[in-house]
Amino acid sequence: MTRTSVVLVAYRSAGYLERGLPALLRDPAVGEVVVVDNSSDPATARVVGRTDGRVRYLDAGGNLGFARGCNLGMRATDDPVVTFLNPDVLLERSVAELVGVCAADDRVVLGGGLTGEAGGALGNVRRRETLGVELRRAVLGAASSVQPVRPDTGTVPVPQVDGAFLMAARTFLERLGGYDERFELYFEDVDICDRAREQGRVLLDTRCYGSHAGGGSSRTVAATSYCVFRVSRIRYFAKRGGRPAAAAALLVAVAEVVARTLTRQPEGWRVRWRGLRLSAREAWRPGTVEVLS
Repeated sequence: MTRTSVVLVAYRSAGYLERGLPALLRDPAVGEVVVVDNSSDPATARVVGRTDGRVRYLDAGGNLGFARGCNLGMRATDDPVVTFLNPDVLLERSVAELVGVCAADDRVVLGGGLTGEAGGALGNVRRRETLGVELRRAVLGAASSVQPVRPDTGTVPVPQVDGAFLMAARTFLERLGGYDERFELYFEDVDICDRAREQGRVLLDTRCYGSHAGGGSSRTVAATSYCVFRVSRIRYFAKRGGRPAAAAALLVAVAEVVARTLTRQPEGWRVRWRGLRLSAREAWRPGTVEVLS
């Protein structure tokens, strides 16, 4: 059986790892497992330490961001398939068939269906990223960017699988250059799926593989997460369309501030204003804004 390395990038995630690691380690298709801890959290280290050496703990020494953490974890492993899994994902089905697909086709990025914690529809497929999609998300909320997928309808091509549960052959990831480390957090999965579609395919197995709590780490640093998302959005459109696209994305950010202020969203005006200022700085001087440092 071909096995997959599993990389989990953690940030104050001890509770989720304590719940999720045992199920993961029971899967015979799982080989090496590495937790990259962006929070240098003693509780996370203790949870990993109770796995009898089955899981490797890497203290990043600071918050590297998600993309850099994923690349670090990938370089620390050797299995022919690599799975990136958020700590707040609880798998309830073996990933063996997914691993087999990736092992047989080194031009595919693949995910398995995930529901929310309370069940319901599959929620880990996103619409193809456009300024229009971002405007709808800015005004209507994050749910508007989810692409509905019928469960149990086989393995289907999709624009993007959520980075919470994403896998590919190591050779394909290496050809893609891994995650783009210019994205501190958010949009790195959008970007890698874009590049994967250009060279191959992005697929979803529509069976339910488990549940995703969503925002498990970001809720602990909500204001920072809010701002880094907005900067990454500008960075993504600048990468795809240069300064004109970055300027258009900044207009989306302005519309978002208005919409979220009128609807009294919980982050508050100070956080919204900081996110807008950082977005404007990134649009004016691309690549200069660091939120997590």
